[in-house]
Amino acid sequence: MRFEYVPGNTFLHRLDVRTKLLGVAVVVAMTVLLPTPGAQVLLAVGSLALVLLLHVPAKQIVSMFAPLSFVIAMIVVFASLWPPSGRRGGEVLLHLWFDGALPLTTTGLAWGATLGLRIVTMVAITSVLVLSTPIEDLVALMQKARLPFPLVFIVMTALRFVPTLQARSAQILDAQRARGVKVDDRGMIGAIRAHISIMVPLFSTSIRMSEDLAAAMLSRGYGVTKRPTSLVELRGSWRDAVVVAILVVVLATTIVLRVTGMGTS
Repeated sequence: MRFEYVPGNTFLHRLDVRTKLLGVAVVVAMTVLLPTPGAQVLLAVGSLALVLLLHVPAKQIVSMFAPLSFVIAMIVVFASLWPPSGRRGGEVLLHLWFDGALPLTTTGLAWGATLGLRIVTMVAITSVLVLSTPIEDLVALMQKARLPFPLVFIVMTALRFVPTLQARSAQILDAQRARGVKVDDRGMIGAIRAHISIMVPLFSTSIRMSEDLAAAMLSRGYGVTKRPTSLVELRGSWRDAVVVAILVVVLATTIVLRVTGMGTS
């Protein structure tokens, strides 16, 4: 899945970028303040539901998480077998080594599932921000925050170049398949060797794009002013006021649950 803005007219698309950024911060804070599997399941399902509200097909959502599946699985396994001192104990489900070594307990498994679901939630809620927000709005937000323009330019260029390079990589893959290169049916090692043939044209394309970008920057007088004007004016609406109020209530409730201990049991 190309990780870039998806045009649309949904409720999330019409929200101001500042409201969506606050929502991301609140959800991330909730994943930390409510370290229980039940709460993490609700947060993960809710975040994935928001991605679906953007009319992103479920198949593309699966492809978005596919590269992270191995990392998430490893985190769950290691966290379940070696939980922190405060998460040890519980009923032993099985031993993964001789003489009772490496016990897998219910408490450790719950902790591993919590960490895995936390990653899913963070990736999904960040995807909502990126998929529903034009790059121009993000640039306007960074300029409004008085960030140095070179940093703004780096972020803007990265957000534009990564999807472009992903699309170009897919085109090169299709061209290699059309020429008879076996990319998909050789196993992991064979696929890695087959993908080496992609790197040379991809690197040459990247260098050509960077040269074109440098020429365009020079012709437009890049660096003449330290505070370029923005084409986008950020303006909130009644939707943003309602969502911000809900987010504040949710965050306050989460903090109360954490302080009273109800969100940790």
